Amino acid sequence: MKENQFIINKMPVPTFRWLKMNEAKLEIPGELTTYQPSVEGKLPKRLTEENDFSGSMSTALDDYFREERLPVQSFVLREAEESPEYIRMHFRNGENAVEHSAYCFTVEEGARLKLFLAIESLKESKNMAFLQEKFLLKKNAKLDLVIAVKNAKDFAHLQDFSFVLEEKAKLKLTSLLLSGKSHHISYQIDLNGDKSEAELHLDYVLSQKEKADFNLVVNHRGKKTISNIVADGVLREDAVKIFRGTIDLKHGAKGASGTEQENVLLMDDSVVNQTIPVILCDEDDVEGNHGASIGRLDEESLFYMESRGLSLEAAYELIAEARMESAIHGIMDKKVEEYIEAELREKRSEEE
Repeated sequence: MKENQFIINKMPVPTFRWLKMNEAKLEIPGELTTYQPSVEGKLPKRLTEENDFSGSMSTALDDYFREERLPVQSFVLREAEESPEYIRMHFRNGENAVEHSAYCFTVEEGARLKLFLAIESLKESKNMAFLQEKFLLKKNAKLDLVIAVKNAKDFAHLQDFSFVLEEKAKLKLTSLLLSGKSHHISYQIDLNGDKSEAELHLDYVLSQKEKADFNLVVNHRGKKTISNIVADGVLREDAVKIFRGTIDLKHGAKGASGTEQENVLLMDDSVVNQTIPVILCDEDDVEGNHGASIGRLDEESLFYMESRGLSLEAAYELIAEARMESAIHGIMDKKVEEYIEAELREKRSEEE
């Protein structure tokens, strides 16, 4: 294997190899360049920079970044502090072949961090960007994290995120994929503390041969921990999506509950949709649930919409927008919602 080729997004427990769904392959096409986003709002107190960063996407990739000595910025939100509104980090990648950003955030006991990552590429860029982030939530800490990605049609984007939650800590993550050639996404959540909770909403609209590769792992270690994962997607025009979702109920996680639900709307026969929901269990007093709803609109709904003057194409577009709008309004912040809705309107105008 060449130095710039990696296996990423490996499942914790592989399935049949002939399905070719256990992992993804990545080739880094050029020299790495450090990228700094613009920031709206005040970030927490910055700590001394460090180079030792371990992500969830690939240990070999972590080693590669360390060898390149790419900087990692660290921040801490002190005990009982609270972000009055979302801090926006605006990533506008694409000037260099491969751009890399890495951050560590510590949210101390009783503190609450609200962070919005607005990610886009320069128009017509055909480059690649990595974003690595790690979050440590201390006792009773809260993190509200929103990620919105709108990239050029030939741009590749990778997210490598890790979350560690201590006792009674709470994570709410909303991740929206609006456009881009390819998205490789790795989210690992460690519910280490008793009664810690994670709520995830993943939404995507893929078209024109766009591809999304998800690897989501939630490790329940603490007692009475809760995870709830909802993924809503729309695929059309040769889009490809693979979703690996693993809930691992570790030994000792008594009273833990993990749920994952994926809903996918297929708008064309040419799309490829692959889903692997996995529940691992090494404890008896736990609850694990998963489900999937994958298919087209039913004939009765289509007939109703068409009888109201909507074309088949317009009906599908209406449903796609409704799914995305539902996730957006769940953010409960007017400024963030307005920004994302403006991006959606711009995307629609570009497609028309």
